[in-house]
Amino acid sequence: MPIKDSEFGKGRRDPSLLLIEFLSFNFRNAYTLDELVEAMKSLGRNLSKEDVEGLLSALEYGGRAKSKVIDGVTYYMYSKVIGFRSI
Repeated sequence: MPIKDSEFGKGRRDPSLLLIEFLSFNFRNAYTLDELVEAMKSLGRNLSKEDVEGLLSALEYGGRAKSKVIDGVTYYMYSKVIGFRSI
């Protein structure tokens, strides 16, 4: 059964949208997995490391995020997508 747009707006936002929104707003910074877990907590979503890692993996696959290991630590950052090519 269909619902009205006002009811649709009442639902909780998809955590992957919150994560990409956070990364895109802070596009000049790269974050560790632990820092992103804490960022999600500050946005009201208590997600495990495994959950955030899975979201990041999906975002990387879709070209919306990128990761790099620096001094043995993996950092994640927003990847701007233009057309079919990420920059």
